[in-house]
Amino acid sequence: MSTISSASRTSVARTTAAASSAPTLPTGTLSKGASGPAVKQLQSALVKLGHMTQAQMNTGPGVFGPQTEASLKKYQAANKLTADGVFGPKTRAEMLKDLTPAKPAPAPKPPSVTAPAAGLERGSTGAGVKQLQSALVKLGHMTQAQMNTGPGVYGPVTEAAVKKFQSQWKLGVDGEYGPKTKAALEKALSGQKPPSSTPTNPTNPPPSTGGVKKPDMKWVPSANTSSRGGADIDAIVLHHTASNNTAGDLSTLTKDGSGVSAHYLIGKDGTIYHLVDDKMAAWHAGVSSLHGDKSPSVNARSLGIEITNDGSGKTPFTEAQYKALEKLVPYLAKTYDIPMKNILGHKDVAPGRKVDPASNFDWGRIRRATDAVI
Repeated sequence: MSTISSASRTSVARTTAAASSAPTLPTGTLSKGASGPAVKQLQSALVKLGHMTQAQMNTGPGVFGPQTEASLKKYQAANKLTADGVFGPKTRAEMLKDLTPAKPAPAPKPPSVTAPAAGLERGSTGAGVKQLQSALVKLGHMTQAQMNTGPGVYGPVTEAAVKKFQSQWKLGVDGEYGPKTKAALEKALSGQKPPSSTPTNPTNPPPSTGGVKKPDMKWVPSANTSSRGGADIDAIVLHHTASNNTAGDLSTLTKDGSGVSAHYLIGKDGTIYHLVDDKMAAWHAGVSSLHGDKSPSVNARSLGIEITNDGSGKTPFTEAQYKALEKLVPYLAKTYDIPMKNILGHKDVAPGRKVDPASNFDWGRIRRATDAVI
């Protein structure tokens, strides 16, 4: 899962409850009618896992009543256990796994890219040209596919990329790689911004990409984010939040210490909340792989979109949510050149572990809208 309390998501447990200390759970068997500190421990665990609210627990702390039984059954069903409402060894073992935070895999170290010696122009060949092309790919002025058509050959594509770079850095646009262009390239590779450029603001990204208009969205920053480690964005992963409470989802996805986040949240009313800057990794995919490829991780290479829905397969996704997704997904796919095969659900990158988005989600609408622009 990527997010939230979840009647149908296991890893939310792992990430949402990512407390720094070891979890405390009762050791015996508990069922309806029991009372005492052990029941209170169980209720606290269900709150951490998102299957009870604190308010529900407060109505009967330490009392194993109908609400505690119903919450336990939801957890058991979501984790493919016998949903009998009895807390026994198997349920305890599964909860311990879900309450124990997993250690994130270290981000892969990106290869070093440096500027070559000056004195290159159209018609040049060799290692210096290949080095220049690698730098232009890193800075987004060439694609890897373009470089692969002529690595080490300073042809029209490389010349056009150099001109784009020179224009961005307010240099003479002649397409030749001379001393001034080399100096600017070194600055760009060190992380400096072009002169008089405006720093990227996630609340105000480019208004459109390739004729696809950026949808309206609200910037609500999440504390849960990390570096992509140099990985390119090449996938979009859709989730349901396993709740019908957008405000609660928003709180979980942004709160420091919850251990979960996503780049975007689609509320019940269709509001698009932008939570994590696209250039950063959000914590939404957990243990997963893209078509079997685990390196880089799915979090490092993807954009995560959460949709407020309980995931039961019976609660409809709203028309407003579909309309928002029909704008957002094509926009992101076009912006980052993401192929249709890499626009997936959490269940596709974590098969057997995740089921979202729910079975009643209409993928056809999203694919048709996206196919029209990519």
